[in-house]
This record gives sequence, C-alpha cells and structure tokens, in this order.
Amino acid sequence: MESAKRILKLIDILKRESDAVQPLSTDELISKLSESGIAVERKTLYKDVETLKQSGYDVITVRVKKSHAYYISESDFDVAELKILLDAVSASRFISAKKTEELTTKLAKQAGKYSGELIARTAVCFDTVKHSNEKVYFVVDSINNAISQGKKVEFKYFDFDINGEKVFRRNGNAYTVNPVALVFSDDNYYLVCYSDKYNDLANYRIDKMEDVIVLDEDITPSECVKDFKFYSHPKQSFSMFRGEIEKVTLVCDISLVTVILDKFGEKTKMTKIADDKFSICVPVQVSPTFYAWCFTFGNKMKILSPEWVAVGYKKRLKETLDET
Repeated sequence: MESAKRILKLIDILKRESDAVQPLSTDELISKLSESGIAVERKTLYKDVETLKQSGYDVITVRVKKSHAYYISESDFDVAELKILLDAVSASRFISAKKTEELTTKLAKQAGKYSGELIARTAVCFDTVKHSNEKVYFVVDSINNAISQGKKVEFKYFDFDINGEKVFRRNGNAYTVNPVALVFSDDNYYLVCYSDKYNDLANYRIDKMEDVIVLDEDITPSECVKDFKFYSHPKQSFSMFRGEIEKVTLVCDISLVTVILDKFGEKTKMTKIADDKFSICVPVQVSPTFYAWCFTFGNKMKILSPEWVAVGYKKRLKETLDET
C-alpha cells in the first residue's frame, strides 16, 4: 500500500512540477516526496522510476550537473507547436475573450509547468476584436455532430442594432438547414449549408447563432453540394459572401504578387504580360465583396474578363459615386 501511494505521488510531482526545461533531480524528488510525508531512499526511487517506465509512462532521464534528473513527456506537441496554437487561438475573433483565456491556459499546460509559463508570458498580443458569444464551443460541437450523423440542424440567427443589441432575423423564427461543412475564413468561423426551400449553398457565422439543435431528421440530398470543395471554398468567396462562380481574369501590378498568392494560394499560375504587370485566371464567387476587394488596389488591379463581371464592377463603382 505504501509503495502504491509513493508511486502515485511521484507521478503527480513529475506531471505538475517537471518538464524538459526544468527536470527534477533525484535529490529534488526525494525532498518533494518528504514534504508530502513520504520517506524514500535513493535506490528505491530509482526502482520506482523504472516501474513507471515499464508501466508505459514516458519518463525521460537526463544528466544535470553529474546527477540524474527526470521529467514526464506527456504532450504530443513540442513547445514551438504549442506556441503557434496558443497564438492562433489568441488571434481568432470567433473565440470570446473568456474562452480564449481558458483555452490558452490549457494549451500552455501541455508544455509542462516551466515551459508552459514561458510560452504564456511570451504569447503574442494581437489587436483582435473578440466576439462575445460564449456558446461557440457548443455550437461547433453540435454542428460537427450533425454533419457526422447526416442530420439537419436548427438555429436562430442574429445581427446587432445601432445600440449593440441582438436583433434576431425572421422575427426570432428558427432556420432549418442541411449542414455541409464548417469553414474558417477571414478570422471568422462559418457553417456552409443549404435549405430544402432554396437548394443553394449559404454561409452563416457560428458566433451569430443561438439555440442550435441537431434534429432527428436526415439531411435532404442536393445537387448544390456536388461541386463543393472544402479547401477552395474560402479562396473563391470574399468575406464568405455567396455569388455565382465564374473564372475571372485579372490584370495586376507586379507589386500585388504576394497579395494574389495569399488569397488564391501559392500554386496560382501568374502570366507576365509586361515588365510591371501580370495576369491570372481564377474561379471566384462574383459578389459585392469581390468588387470591394478589387477596389482596394485601385488602378493596380483590373478585371479583364468575362465582360459581364467587368461591367458589373463599373456599375458598382458608378452607383457608389452617385451616392457620395
């Protein structure tokens, strides 16, 4: 009984107080066990460590100042990987400030006590506007379950008024949709789905959903998902606004190479047409936000074809100028 108690305490100490940055020496382990009222000899401690190894615990033995030192390597991530994950969570708008703090604390603990404190202290501070919906985890989990089970989902969807108060669409009546995928784009998380009535893909931000329910009703198969590609969907759309998919040829200033590769991917084919210009032909969802994206670059980007997209862009610009 004393042996089991001692080994359990040893596991607890190694998990809580050691890591690759700060392994615990034999003397330190004996001292910490003694503080817990457990006396142990050096020879017995060696045997206990071997018992842990044989039982499947990843106890790492290192040499520190001519003495053995130990730590348990439990995480599947190294410090650099955890740092990237922690910073990604901090930068994500759809995760509320409270949930961000909880999740980053959990991630930091994966690195062990000392490395965890280090990456928490050196976390990048992002100037990110966090959303306030605390139910995002539940929404993601519910939708993910619905997708895996092939079930429809129901939810209420809201916007904000000028006072920052929630205003539910459809007078608070629920949407019933067939979920297709969860997509992360432009710092927000979206549900891509379609309804039985309209039979066309639509996007909804998960941080603006409430009262999400997985229905006991199978999804209705639809042709609208036939051409859906999970990885190309965010590249084709702009701010996840839906529009007719069209192959658009753009003529761009040479200074926009990085912009194009960031948006459409590093394998995008660019054709040089002058010393300072190149063209691309990419599939996009033609929408007001696509036109707004083009306008961002002024005379450094031109829509060459198809003609109806170019005409639509000019019309949009004229309507904007007429309103100013």
